Amino acid sequence: MKLPRGIYGITDDSYNVKSHVDAAKVFLEGGVRIIQYRRKEGSIRQMLNEAKEIRKLCSQYGAVMIVDDRVDIAILSDADGVHVGLEDAPVDEVKRRFSGIIIGASASTIDEAKEGERAGADYLGAGSIFPSPTKPDYRILGLEGLRKVTQVVSIPVYAIGGITLESIPAIKATGAWGAAVISGILAAKDPLEMAKRFVKAWDEA
Repeated sequence: MKLPRGIYGITDDSYNVKSHVDAAKVFLEGGVRIIQYRRKEGSIRQMLNEAKEIRKLCSQYGAVMIVDDRVDIAILSDADGVHVGLEDAPVDEVKRRFSGIIIGASASTIDEAKEGERAGADYLGAGSIFPSPTKPDYRILGLEGLRKVTQVVSIPVYAIGGITLESIPAIKATGAWGAAVISGILAAKDPLEMAKRFVKAWDEA
């Protein structure tokens, strides 16, 4: 499956949306075509129900659905893929057991980016590019680091961490495939309008 370029929406229910499903709706209606369902706590039943709802929405909009961390939820909800962080299930093992799904890996250094590609990741989430409210203790990769990552790997790279509307042209100029956004859209007064503005900013950069 081809990964969409541009804005990569990550769900969260702690901003100006009522739920993860509402967050997905905002992204999709705003023109985002790759969504990551990212819930850090909750029962498996609750996660699975939400993931299935988001799966339905993504299918309606022709969007790619990724689940963060949880390989079980990704498989049971028929998601298109799973994103595994450095502390999660190893990329190569997931790849070996579930050959049909997209696997994303996190990278905060050049070495981690190379390792993610070597292990068989289909794309990278590289960052944190800027200081981020959702990941305050993450190492800062910066725009120059992001440019280097895009140069040393041949798989798509989505920038993540502290992405603002104003930073989209600079992110695109590094050769990144897209930019993952959480608070930049969901914390806005009008998240739907902001999602549209992010998508437009990427398209016009």
